[in-house]
Amino acid sequence: MKRKYKKMKFGILLYFMLFTAIIISLVWIFQMLFLEGFYQNAKTESMKKIGSSLSSCESVDSVEFSEKVTESAEQGISVYVFRNSDLIYPSDAEIGKNCSDAIEKAVNAFKISEKNAYFEINSVYGKDAECSFVYVTKLNGDFLVLTSSRENIVETLNIVRLQLLTITVLVVLIGIIISWYLSVKISKPIDEMSKTAAKWASGDNTVSFVTGSRYAELNEFADTLNFAKEEISKSEILLRDLLANVSHDLKTPLTMIKAYAEMIKDISGNNKEKRERHTQVIIDEADRLTMLVNDILDLSKLQSDVDALELSEINLSDLTEKVIARFSPFVENDGYKIENHVAPDLITYADENKIERVLYNLIGNSVNYTGEDKTVKVFLTADNDKILLEIIDTGKGISEENINSIWERYYRFSETNTRPVKGTGLGLSIVKTILDAHKLRFGVRSKMDFGSNFYVEFDRVKNE
Repeated sequence: MKRKYKKMKFGILLYFMLFTAIIISLVWIFQMLFLEGFYQNAKTESMKKIGSSLSSCESVDSVEFSEKVTESAEQGISVYVFRNSDLIYPSDAEIGKNCSDAIEKAVNAFKISEKNAYFEINSVYGKDAECSFVYVTKLNGDFLVLTSSRENIVETLNIVRLQLLTITVLVVLIGIIISWYLSVKISKPIDEMSKTAAKWASGDNTVSFVTGSRYAELNEFADTLNFAKEEISKSEILLRDLLANVSHDLKTPLTMIKAYAEMIKDISGNNKEKRERHTQVIIDEADRLTMLVNDILDLSKLQSDVDALELSEINLSDLTEKVIARFSPFVENDGYKIENHVAPDLITYADENKIERVLYNLIGNSVNYTGEDKTVKVFLTADNDKILLEIIDTGKGISEENINSIWERYYRFSETNTRPVKGTGLGLSIVKTILDAHKLRFGVRSKMDFGSNFYVEFDRVKNE
């Protein structure tokens, strides 16, 4: 059964509302279970502090005592002074029976525990709310009694609960509004990108992923999708070119092989000279097919990291000389000139077989595309910790718009060339893959009608 998914905006809204509900629930739980206890502890600490302050006064008749009694009254605390069992301050006070009983119990308890605890707070919970809290200490030998009722706590709690209820309603309303706004704000650009992706999937390659969002992650996501779209578009073009070139490169030699095989069968079978010439064409075309297949396999292995690098110290000078020597038939038979400017004994750390492939492909490419003077210059020079390889031809050069495309598979220069070196169109792509694997800096400098300069920068290993 197909799973049902919910909209992102509703998910975000739900999570915001859940967060709001958790916060409000915690506040209510705190208020219901702990606020009264906290208030009582605060009240008893306040009575203890005030009682200690009053007991330090000179007498009941002092101005200081009167001021502190006034401050106590503002906090809902009543102050009494007893001499033995007689109330001496305030002399005109009336104490209810229950409160009087509570004070008497507290004073007697204080008398018993005076040696062990000079200050003692007693809470008497009963029907009489006036004396719920009683604090007893001494003032010049007289008993100083402070009382406070639970009525203040109840009143305070009722006010807090009313305020909390009001705040809860406001928080819920504000939470809904903010949650909905944020959920829409966050999900809207994603919805737009989803619609754009649907258009792209339907074949519209002109679309662009644009959010204009304030969120960096969404903008980065849009940039990534745009980059992926461009790369996929390039891959589609490359795939079409690949199929066209491969089919052409395979079809041509196969056609030639078949045609010349039929010619041998029907025409030149008994003519040794023609038969050998036709047979040689078949061999050459078979070699061309083999070269194409091998290049495709080599490139696939390189790009999939199947063919791992075997790194070692190599004499790059000797290797370059060796590769240049492989082009001697073109020098001797076709009038090509390869100028050798290779400095001796330059050592680097690399895969010798793969770097030899790079050298052969680059020199062969320059031989194919050099100018009418048929000259190719090979430079290998050293500068401190670097070795610079430069292969320069005198051909028509590469335009700026095409200079980054030459490393792609089956790229062909637009101008006509004689191509004395057999190639498959994969040479520079193989070069790029090998040099990328070595993490070497390379490139080409070219200007129309002034030739091209392919260069590679190697790390130099100095002899001790």
